[in-house]
Amino acid sequence: MKRLYAKRSFILFLIISVLISFININKVLAVSPAPWPKCPSIKAKEAVVMDLTTGTILVSKNENKKWYPASTTKIMTAMLAIEHAKSLDETVEFTKEAIDAADRGSSSIGMTPGEKLPLRECLYGLMLASANEVANALAIHTAGSIDAFADMMNEKAAELGCTNTHFRNPSGLYEKDHYTTPSDLARIAGAAIKMSAFREIASTRKHVIPKTNLMDEKRPLSNTHQLFNPMQSPEYAYEYCYAGKTGYTGEAKFNLVSFAKKGAMDVVCVIMNAESKDVQYTNTKKLTDYVFKRFRMLQADKIPLNLSENNSSAYDDILKNDPSAEFTVSGTAALAVPKKCDINGVTTKILGDEPADIKVGANCIGKVEYLYGGECIGNAELIYNSSKAYSFEKPQSVVETEIKEDVKKIPNYAAIGMIVASVVIILGLLWYLLIYRNPSQMARRRSKRHKRGINRRNRLRW
Repeated sequence: MKRLYAKRSFILFLIISVLISFININKVLAVSPAPWPKCPSIKAKEAVVMDLTTGTILVSKNENKKWYPASTTKIMTAMLAIEHAKSLDETVEFTKEAIDAADRGSSSIGMTPGEKLPLRECLYGLMLASANEVANALAIHTAGSIDAFADMMNEKAAELGCTNTHFRNPSGLYEKDHYTTPSDLARIAGAAIKMSAFREIASTRKHVIPKTNLMDEKRPLSNTHQLFNPMQSPEYAYEYCYAGKTGYTGEAKFNLVSFAKKGAMDVVCVIMNAESKDVQYTNTKKLTDYVFKRFRMLQADKIPLNLSENNSSAYDDILKNDPSAEFTVSGTAALAVPKKCDINGVTTKILGDEPADIKVGANCIGKVEYLYGGECIGNAELIYNSSKAYSFEKPQSVVETEIKEDVKKIPNYAAIGMIVASVVIILGLLWYLLIYRNPSQMARRRSKRHKRGINRRNRLRW
């Protein structure tokens, strides 16, 4: 009887152990970030979809591979021309150098030496018709020469954080050392679309360039981007695309930059090194639809800051002067995250601006950087609203924290180990209950023990 109670107690102990193991596994799964969606299969050699709000790369294929951008180069050309212009109404004169530098037979709106156009009209010719002589004229007008403008392009690329980009001309015509990457091109496009003039022009479907000093006829233009201006190919129409730029040369093949918006999500999709026009358009639609389906925008202000756990000297100094201080993040900051993302999977890094003085009203006292799976997915300004002005010593510059420091992440292999151990225990229980405790097996064991007992007695008697 005692042996029976011991066995039952042992079985009860094993069952409780299994339950505890599953509880621990659930805790691990609850705090581990949902996996970042992988890029679906596409035919283009390189591609990127980037969230325009945060600059986060959502999906990518060979995002850092260098390739020839062709006429998508003109996004950078337009951005610099707008940035350095005193007015979009200033006059651009087309020189013989600008005309001759464009390959004959390449994209053009038929400008001639000495012809003049307002800079705004040049931008329409550049972005809608992809005119190469217009790109050269804008470069000379902005920087004095094509080479000087190329230097400006490279400086701007570096300023935007592009590390694998080098421009040699403003048009994108093939040169061996004229290249970029999908991720760098997405950064350039993301910066350009923030400019209202660029956005207006890049989203225009049709435009008519007026008569000039040397041309008595108007020049009608139609945007070559078929996703939002599908006049030539209605099958490529895409309701979420609102702007973009095409690019093609024999060496670069088909390249496409597309801006698309659905609900709160605003993205740019870059396709490079596609074999055909059909591939660039269908791959763009596939990637953007995938992103809209698998990602969502999360308001940053819904993520608790828990600054009291950060050991931030800025926070401590402010509380000394204002014990009831409240901290928020700037405006309507939002983050692009997987739809299955648990808010506890987002961590933060507080980057301090080391404020020495606090003013009445809103004060930016640093920046909150949000991370998911160790990768930055966006940032926002850390704001403190004060009812009085005062000064204090500068705090430490950088403080790292997690949203919930009391929840320690367990490596995935620990969860796997728990699962394996649980399976082994369950199999052991099943064997014990269904095989070892089976009546026929128990009877067979009793019979064997009985026979061994008889044999033992016989040996002793002998």
